Amino acid sequence: MAAAATKLSSDLVIVIKTGVDKKGKEVLKKATLGNLDLKAADQDVFDVVKAVEKLLNYPVNEIQKADHSVIVNA
Repeated sequence: MAAAATKLSSDLVIVIKTGVDKKGKEVLKKATLGNLDLKAADQDVFDVVKAVEKLLNYPVNEIQKADHSVIVNA
């Protein structure tokens, strides 16, 4: 039998570059927003984050989508 995954939820993770430390390494902070619409298209998520970035004091370094699924033996 083949295993099958059912997506339960998705979280949006926005990684923000807040500066540089004394050694020249980037300082990154993460903001996680839960309950992302399971049907949200990747392009739509990207567009929303880019629009929100204009309101932030720091640039967005990376946009992540964390999917949470349950895998069962089908």
